[in-house]
Amino acid sequence: MGLSIGPSTGVQGVDGVLFVVFIIVGVLSGTTAFTQCRYWLQSRGNAGRFKGREPLTLPYSIPWLGGFPRMIDPHRMYAYARKMSPQNRPVRLRVGPIGIYILFGEKNIKMIFRNSKKLSKDASSQMLFRNAGMEAHDMSILAQDTSGTGAVPLTDIPEEKRIWKKTHTTGNAHLANGPSVTVLTNKFKTCFIQELNKEPKDKTLIVPLYEFFRRVMATASMTSVIGTEMYKLNPDFNEIYWDYDNAFLLMAIGMPKFLYWKGHSARDRMLAATKKWIKSAWENTKGISADQDWEPHFGSRFIRELARDMRDVGISEDGQASALLPMIWAINSNAIPCAVWIIFECLQRPGLTERLREEVSASAINDVNGELTIDVPNLIVQSPLLTSVYLESLRIRSSNTITRMLIDDMECDGYILKKGSHIMSPSWLPSHGPLWDVDGHPANDFWPERFVEMPKMKPSDPEEKAQFELAMKPDQFFPYGGGSMMCTGRFFAKQEIMVAAALLVLKFDIEPLNWVTLSGEKSERPAKPDENYAGAGVLPPDRDLMVKLVRRK
Repeated sequence: MGLSIGPSTGVQGVDGVLFVVFIIVGVLSGTTAFTQCRYWLQSRGNAGRFKGREPLTLPYSIPWLGGFPRMIDPHRMYAYARKMSPQNRPVRLRVGPIGIYILFGEKNIKMIFRNSKKLSKDASSQMLFRNAGMEAHDMSILAQDTSGTGAVPLTDIPEEKRIWKKTHTTGNAHLANGPSVTVLTNKFKTCFIQELNKEPKDKTLIVPLYEFFRRVMATASMTSVIGTEMYKLNPDFNEIYWDYDNAFLLMAIGMPKFLYWKGHSARDRMLAATKKWIKSAWENTKGISADQDWEPHFGSRFIRELARDMRDVGISEDGQASALLPMIWAINSNAIPCAVWIIFECLQRPGLTERLREEVSASAINDVNGELTIDVPNLIVQSPLLTSVYLESLRIRSSNTITRMLIDDMECDGYILKKGSHIMSPSWLPSHGPLWDVDGHPANDFWPERFVEMPKMKPSDPEEKAQFELAMKPDQFFPYGGGSMMCTGRFFAKQEIMVAAALLVLKFDIEPLNWVTLSGEKSERPAKPDENYAGAGVLPPDRDLMVKLVRRK
């Protein structure tokens, strides 16, 4: 007589299915029980602090995959990790063979930003490039450079092979340099006005505002950075781009094709378009002056020099396309949602649009053709309300994740963080923390004047720092990252966003009509941040707003 170890119905096929289900449930239950017991035992006493141990490993249910399912919903994952963290100390998340330390709190975030010699962003970049379709030969060139981005190499790598330093230097030269940023912003401004002028001038427009921005601002932004040839070679490039944008986060963390074929298809279309563009750009820019700020093939000098940096170390044209894929994605992924949030928030508050228009009118000028445009330096310096709305949009809508890889063991809050593991720290939690609470304006509420009014608030004790000063510390408010790896594109992004918002309110009267879903159906509620994009930057709205646009005289 056989011994039954699972449920039985007497029907062989059904019994087989039930047996498999029984085994799966048993494995999942056993893994959950084991990892929870391990966590409980490790957390007793001082949880191994100051004894050379790693942080507590969070429980999970699926063997090998570990905490991977939790990473699909980053905000919930961070909330869970902080709940399980003893006194906001580091905790460990296991994802397959990778160990990830999740860090919270001012002290630990400051540690990330100050330890560039022991922490590297290169591994995160390599993961992005690999998941953007880069082939093994090109990946090996990147992996061989372990010298870091600093002037003094961390390892003995020939200077001409230091690709991370080359691209870092190029980024700083063109995105963190005032005159170079001005060139990019002026090109964007010209292109944005051209896109707005394509709309009929003698007719009222009724459009979904976010969709409108995704078309006109995307085209202007792309053209200013990567040129016009991308659109000539790929007339449907905006559609290709936004399909890829929908898939980017799950593709970036390596979601396998059998689980996410739609995302892989979107990535492949985007990669094919980018490969075609790179090939054409190299063929059509032979002999071009190295000092030329913009041309239609590569677009900006920044992109041209970035591609040249990669070619000089032996990365193929296809490899260059894969490496530039995340860069092209980043051009619009944060700026457009942020710009549209500014307009959304203004339209929901009576009188705010008019106040904003009055403020930016001081920066309105006419060009040589009589076209209404913007004095960008004046706009940036003389627009406190617009600046406040921009920063508040970043604070309450931005969800970035600081990621680094440990290139050496490091002590953190009494624990040892092991070489080869990864570190993650979210911007979402501190930017919604109690330091931003003001009477009548809690941290989770959008307050347009927060960055105008909070600096005026004085501490009750003159010896103490003001609340705003504490809230604005780089380890509390870091929408663009921090330390030596802070986003170099932040200056261009700020100017681009403020210029787009200012030009729209100057050139159009905007009347809100009704909220709709992104598929165009009527919605009973306004937009909320779409948390499916958590961890990737500014969260886009999950609703659109139908508006009436009438050109101003």
